[in-house]
Parts: sequence; structure tokens; C-alpha cells
Amino acid sequence: MSKWQHARLADVAYFQEGPGILARDFTEIGVPLVRLAGLGGYEATLKGCNHVDPSVAERKWAHFKLKPGDILVSTSASFGRPAIVGIEAEGAIFYTGIIRFRSKSSNLDDGYLELFLGSSAFMAQAEALASGSVIRHFGPSHLREMTIPLPPLGYQRAMAEVAAALADKIDLNRRMNETLEAMARALFKDWFVDFGPTRAKMEGREPYLAPDLWALFPDRLDDEGKPEGWEMFRLDHIAEHHKRTITPYSDPETVFEHFSLPAFDNGQNPALDAGEAIKSNKTVVPPRAVLLSKLNPEITRVWLTETAGRYPQIASTEFLTFIGRNGADRGLLFCLFSDVQFREMLLGMVTGTSKSHQRVSPPDLMRREVLVGHAVLFEHFAALVGPLLDRVLANRNESRTLAQTRDLLLPKLMSGEIRVRDAERMVEELV
Repeated sequence: MSKWQHARLADVAYFQEGPGILARDFTEIGVPLVRLAGLGGYEATLKGCNHVDPSVAERKWAHFKLKPGDILVSTSASFGRPAIVGIEAEGAIFYTGIIRFRSKSSNLDDGYLELFLGSSAFMAQAEALASGSVIRHFGPSHLREMTIPLPPLGYQRAMAEVAAALADKIDLNRRMNETLEAMARALFKDWFVDFGPTRAKMEGREPYLAPDLWALFPDRLDDEGKPEGWEMFRLDHIAEHHKRTITPYSDPETVFEHFSLPAFDNGQNPALDAGEAIKSNKTVVPPRAVLLSKLNPEITRVWLTETAGRYPQIASTEFLTFIGRNGADRGLLFCLFSDVQFREMLLGMVTGTSKSHQRVSPPDLMRREVLVGHAVLFEHFAALVGPLLDRVLANRNESRTLAQTRDLLLPKLMSGEIRVRDAERMVEELV
């Protein structure tokens, strides 16, 4: 990197911090606000977004509207990689805590700028210049002090293409997972919310499940509107709430796989943290657990955990940790916690007034009636949904490997330690 020209970041790149918009300006519909929860993947999404009135947005924040190709970065020096604005976020406004970047020099390729903003070279400068003792934050004033290496433009583009090949595969896995999860949720809704097979029988429609499975569904609804013979399950009937906590700080040299809210928002990638860096108690994560965030339930945070590897698994106490019981498995819990009706129930249970204090009471939640069903179907549901969710976890693990390869290759490319041709060969073997 030292053999290449360096430029002041402010001389070659345009950047702009998102506006501070007050909660009183939020509306139910209107122009969406891209928030940090929307930066977890390669492309910025409207996940967890609020809205503002279009006329107010045009009058006060028109110059903050996003365009395709904009690069968004969190102002937290530890948040994660940049996200690109695509079709979904076009025209939205980026919220406070996010900075928009775009090249303004013919000597700087946009793809290379994105690469740099996700690199250790950028993060090292951000950490060094940022303010804050626990969570480090940076803004435009810090960016004006940063520099960026500028290889020849052709080399910039070649590096960006290598990174894009990895990013495309990671994004393909993300989109495939969205489809697999949607299929699982659709099956759950048909069986346990809409009672689709029972209603089809009542209307004389043709079976759309295998005969042995079709026969398990009643052919009429009872006086309460449930399939005949089915029962209402409370959450504590089908899920066990794990509460055992540990103090990682008391075991400072142990590395933990840490499931936290920021890690969920950053692509559902648990962090590897040493015990000495974890100051508060954490929940022990048992095998085949499903995590449900009790904080701000308007944001859906349901985490299907992976099988533990070499590191002990712990979760933030902002997550409620569950495993299935009485025939219910993690697939059923995952789909239940993601279902619209369940989410609406959570919103109705919120206590606290400010965003930082809006939480659901675990004892209250465990007593709630959450599912109409029959235990005999739980096993069949698991057999159908289990392979879909196993594929989700496999794709997520593959994406993590690809991301690790990217993070290994790119600093070496940016320093000139390896050639683009060698990196391309390595990427071809992976994707």
C-alpha cells in the first residue's frame, strides 16, 4: 500500500451524515428512513424503518434522499461493512447514525471506495480518530482527517470485481435464505393460522398435501373457530425458557460466540469476544435454541442458532432463549415467533415509553396463548420445515466462510502482497 499514492478522503469522496429526525415526525406511511437494522447485508434494506410525511421530507430533507449506488456506513467504528443502495432503498432518507459516501474524483472507482470503507485500513483510522470510550463513533470531522490509498484506476476496478464476486455469492445466499424462511413461514401460516387444509375440506377442494398428511387435518371447525379436536397452546406448553446466565468477565481468556443485537443486525453473525471484553451477564445458549428479542418488538429479531463449535455460546439478555418442548421443535418456534399475529401480540405487550426501554415481560409472554394446533402435527411440521432451516444455516455458514476469505484477501490486495490474478483464482474455487 505504501508504494501507491495516498489522498485525503475528503478530496476524492463525498460524504454526508444522516439528519437527526425526531420521533414526533414519524408517520405510519410515507418516505421510509433507512436505519442501522437495514445495513446488515450487502444491499441496504428498509428493515426496521420508520416513515416521515412526504411533504415534510421534501421540504426539510430532500437533499438526504438516497440514490442507487450510494454507499452507506454506520458511524460506529465497530458496526460492520458498508451497504449499497439498490432499488429497495432508492428515494429513502438515511437516518442519523449513518453516513452516505460516493466518489467525486475520476481517480476513485466507486467499487474500490466501497472496498476501502469495509477494509481494516479504514477501520483502523476510524478507531484511532473516533470518540467514545466504550462504543467508538466517528463523523464528518473525523473523515476529513482520513486518507485513502489510490492504486491505478484499472487495479482499483480489478480489486472491486474480486470483492463483487464474493459479495454476489454472499448476497445470493442471503436471498435464498429469505426464500427458504418464507416457505417455512407460509407452511406454518397455512397449517396453524389459516387452517388451510381444514377449510379446503369444508369447501370440497382437492387435497394439496400427501394423503397420509391430509388425513390428519379435521374436516370442520368447532364453535370457537378452531379445527375440531385441536387445542390452544400457551407458550410455556411448547417452549422452555432458558434463563441460566454466566459472567464471561470472570473467565477473561475464554473466547465466546456472542449472540448480541448488533451481531444480529450485522447479518446474524455472532461475534467472537474474549471474556474480558464482556462486562455484563449473558445467557447460556443451549443446543437447537431459538432467540427472540424482547427489546423494541416492532423490529423482528428471531435468531435460529447454529450448532456450537469450539467456542461456548452466549446471548445478550435482551434475547429470550427458547428450546421446544412437548413435541414442538425449533422450526415451529422460529415460524411462530416470526408470524404476523405473534408480532402484533408482542407489540401489544410492550412496557416502557422510550425506545431504549420498550421491552416485553418474559413471565407475561410465557402465559400467553400463542398457537392453535395438535401435537401429532408438530412432528410432521418439523420433518417438512427442518431441511429448509438446515439449508438456511448451511448457507449462512458458507457466507461466513466467504466473508472470512474476503477479509483475508482484500488487505493483501490493497497492500500489493498478492496479485489480482491469484485472488481471482482463489475466488473461482469458492464460488
